[in-house]
Amino acid sequence: VPLLIGANDMAFPRLNAFAFWINVPAVILLMGTLFMGGLETGWTGYPPLSSRAPLGTQWFLLGVYFIGFSSIFGALNIIATVMKLRAKGMSYFKMPIFVWTAAATALIALTATQLIGLSFQLVMFERLFGMAFFEPTKGGNPILFQHLFWFYSHPAVYIMILPAMGVISEIITCFARKRIFGYSFIAASSLLIAVLGFLVWGHHMFTSGQSTYAAFIFSFLSFFVAIPSAIKVFNWTATLYKGSIAWDSP
Repeated sequence: VPLLIGANDMAFPRLNAFAFWINVPAVILLMGTLFMGGLETGWTGYPPLSSRAPLGTQWFLLGVYFIGFSSIFGALNIIATVMKLRAKGMSYFKMPIFVWTAAATALIALTATQLIGLSFQLVMFERLFGMAFFEPTKGGNPILFQHLFWFYSHPAVYIMILPAMGVISEIITCFARKRIFGYSFIAASSLLIAVLGFLVWGHHMFTSGQSTYAAFIFSFLSFFVAIPSAIKVFNWTATLYKGSIAWDSP
């Protein structure tokens, strides 16, 4: 990102280093689950299993919590870099498409990661202090954890795919020798994917007992997310078509 916008470094280099190195104790904790009773809850960590499982589950929750800090600090750094360190004369709509996708990804990581950190923290408090956020035998609601978890975990899908879409856009423009077709639309579609990703978490919970009306709304919104993705594919195709015409012309 700094190279693409003409910056010498990230906005906060030390925060960037901290976001990287905090992964070391996080990985140690996650690997330690193998020697502390294992993880009997699956990757979702659903309570009440996670609130009753062996000590390894506590290590898993804490390890993911540390990795969450890495995501949040790294995302904050990317957003600050894009907003404040662009080269002179480079407006937002002159940035490379990859920077748009990186900024959209950072927006998701900055906001959504806090939800999974909070949900895992509440499970840790249940285990350590006997609180009852999700434990049904004590009056807690395990479905609440599912809402918190999937409000993060569905946008996390786009944390993986948006940078890849940015890479594809840059590769196509390079080899087609043409500026990306519909630049404004493909840039806006990156942000739209990020925003819509927060509105469809309920489609992971169709079997949780939610109402038919809620299921209908989440189903409709899930289909709606395909629109900005289709815009990207259309623009890639149009860019390749324009490039092929340019190559064939004398």
